[in-house]
Parts: sequence; C-alpha cells; structure tokens
Amino acid sequence: MKGKPGKTSMQDLADHLCISKNAVSLAINNKPGVSEELRAKVLEAANRLNYRFTKKNKQVRNNLLILIPSYIKNDRIFYYELFWAIEQRTKENGYNAMICGVTPEMEERRTLPELYDEMPFHGIIIVGVFRLDYVRRLLETGLPLVTVDHCYETLQLNAVVTANEEEAYKMVRHLIDYGHRDIGFIGSIEMTRSFKDRWSGYCHAMKDAGLDIQEQYCLLQSSPLEVLLGSKDELTAYIDGLRSMPTAWFCANDVIAISMIQILQSRGLTVPEDISIAGFDDIASSTLIAPALTTIQVQREQLGFEAVDFLIRQIEFGGAPAKLSVYGELIARDSCTWAKKSD
Repeated sequence: MKGKPGKTSMQDLADHLCISKNAVSLAINNKPGVSEELRAKVLEAANRLNYRFTKKNKQVRNNLLILIPSYIKNDRIFYYELFWAIEQRTKENGYNAMICGVTPEMEERRTLPELYDEMPFHGIIIVGVFRLDYVRRLLETGLPLVTVDHCYETLQLNAVVTANEEEAYKMVRHLIDYGHRDIGFIGSIEMTRSFKDRWSGYCHAMKDAGLDIQEQYCLLQSSPLEVLLGSKDELTAYIDGLRSMPTAWFCANDVIAISMIQILQSRGLTVPEDISIAGFDDIASSTLIAPALTTIQVQREQLGFEAVDFLIRQIEFGGAPAKLSVYGELIARDSCTWAKKSD
C-alpha cells in the first residue's frame, strides 16, 4: 500500500481494490454508476485505510445495520415491502442500509454479523422477532437501536409497530356488526407480541359486545413460527377435532386465514356462507384466494419509513425510548358475510 495512514489517496484505494479510480470516486461521492456491493467495499476500505474525506465527499453515506432473522431474509409475502422502504428511506437521508440475516446459531451464540467488525455503523434496525438475549447483545454495542414489527415487553426499546390491538378490535367489531356471536381466534399468542396484541383486541371487542369467548373455538398454543406458517397440519388436526364450528374465525395473520379457508373448503364447508374468515396483514395472496380475504392492511411501507426516521432522530438527537404505532386499514372482501340465523 503506497499511502501512509491518514494520507491514503483515491488511487491508493483503487489499486488496493483492483478497480478504477473513477469507480472509487463514484462510490465515495455517492454517485450512480457502481453497485451497492462495490460501494460498500470502497467505503469499508476507505475507513480501514484512513482515507481522509474532503468537504466535497463528506456527503458519503453513514451506515445503518439492518438485522433480520434468516428465515425471513428471502420473504416475498410480507417483509419485501418493508425491506424496500427501509432501503429507500436510508438513501433519501444520506445513509447506507446494510441488510444482514441472523441465523439461529448466531442468535444462540450471541454472535454479531462479520460485517459489524468490518465497517463502522451508526445505528441498528432489527426487523421481526429475535431471542431476548440476542437483543440484549445488540444493546451492548451502545448503538442507537429501533425494532420494527415487534416489541419486547421486558426491554425499553425504540419500536415501530402496527397498532395491532386497535386494528384487531376493529376487525372483530366488523364481524359482530355482521351478526356474528360465535367468533373464534386462531394464532399462537406466545410466539410474537403482535399476535398477543391481536388476541387482546379480540378479547376486548368480544367483552365490549357482551359476548362470551368460547375456548374450543380458539387455538392459542405455541408452536414454532416457521411450522405454523409453513404447514397446515396443526390447523387441520385442530379443525378435525372440533365437534361444532363458530360462525366466524378471526385469524392472527393472512397466512393462517388462507390455510383455514382451504382446509374448511376441503371439508365440504363454504366460506363465507357457512363460516366467515378474517385475517390480518393484507398480503398479496389475500386477493388471489377464492373468496378474497377480508383483512387488516398493514402499512408496511410506512413502518419502514418511520423506523428509519426514528433511528436517525435517535442518532442525531438522542432521547428516551418510545414506541410508535402505525394504524392499518380494514379491507372488506368476500370471505365475510352476515351470520346465519339460528333455526
């Protein structure tokens, strides 16, 4: 390396990375013409080799570390829009989003991604559900941190979440307004805080309407998230074990709701004529299933924007931890209708 510490030139960086000086300039000055992967390598090398940024290139983006559980890294059902919004907002604010998957082994060992040690970061966004001790490990870094789509009851963290309880209450009231009195709930409430909050909204709506919650119509037990969302076996066994059915089910998310529709139809029941089904999230397939699913539309793009804005405020101004809730929208489709009158 020709450059001395603190005296590294663009040409030195180009030689070190075996790329052109022009590519280095584009990367450092945050201009189009190079890939995000190459830009990250140039910035990492510039920091490691003590490249001195001039006022002209001081606009180089700072880095935000975006951590996600590995099983949702390639998700195209719910999280894709959220990831896109986070990347878009970071760029708009002069930051660079580095998205890294976290494997179960990394969580168990409390291991940070290798990238954390290779380049400087100014804040962390965590998306989805992580083990509590792993979140504590992230807090030990001392970096400002915001969690998205989940909050942790025992930790005071900056969080951006959907108004799950309020929106679940709204959906159950919608079913009640359709004349339903026997309404069940499907969702393992110990898996995620969002499911627990949706269960709470369901309970409050039923109580406010003077309706009893019938335990046989509620599937609440825990199971691994990947199993519940990836297989119909648990739901099928539950439905086959029932002696009677409610007139409506509110499901904690659309994946569960769509599985319920398919299982009920395979058992000769008609949705919504025999049983109304409602979900939560408004994923793309909610309009492809027949009948189209009544659901709560989660504002995924807004969640991503708010998370980045929140983190940048924490980086620049600090402040006490806070939780921001984003309201959704009830989307009424064909999977819900008036309850049958009792004979």
